Amino acid sequence: MNAQKTNGNSPLLWTLWLWRLALALASGWAVSLLLEHRSAEQVFDQLLYFTTLSTIAVFLFNLSEVVRPFVIRTGGRNRFESRSPWLRGMATSMAIFTGVVFATLLEGSYPDTVDKLAHLVCPIAMAVDWAAVGRSQGRLHVLSPATWSALLLPYIFFVYPWDARRDGKPMYEFLDPAKDDWPATVGAVIAAFLILSYLLWAIARLRAKALSPR
Repeated sequence: MNAQKTNGNSPLLWTLWLWRLALALASGWAVSLLLEHRSAEQVFDQLLYFTTLSTIAVFLFNLSEVVRPFVIRTGGRNRFESRSPWLRGMATSMAIFTGVVFATLLEGSYPDTVDKLAHLVCPIAMAVDWAAVGRSQGRLHVLSPATWSALLLPYIFFVYPWDARRDGKPMYEFLDPAKDDWPATVGAVIAAFLILSYLLWAIARLRAKALSPR
């Protein structure tokens, strides 16, 4: 879903738009399932889970790209795809990280629609999107992955321990603030997220080089 030269009404760009629409619908459906039939307090609790945050990030990015052609009137790819890949990269790294942690450390299964959408469909779709769809990821700044990891710090160091104390148990057993290995585990989580983020940056750079005219 890319081309070096495309005009504002190119079928290729509308195919890109349909892909974004599909991702927006899938992630939006996942968010609604995660939050449905809950009281206001339960909704707040659910919003603290990284799965929910990552799925919301995927939804917001794809929704913004779906709305974009009807707001931006300039021609070319810029009408269908933002030149800044920051939010796209953040949503992609969060979604993939969610999928990997759920499948490995949490030994998750996918019996329900919400599990399939949030832990399987969104991570895989965003990985495919980053590796094969569009061109904006090629403009990702080298420091952007570090900013994504920096945004993770307040969640892990403040929000997560506060929630564990409030509920009397951690959201995720492998990440328990009451355990002696808490600092080491936090360091490992942040390092893993940073490595994933820079892997995405490297993929984007390689792809941009491969697509550049020779």
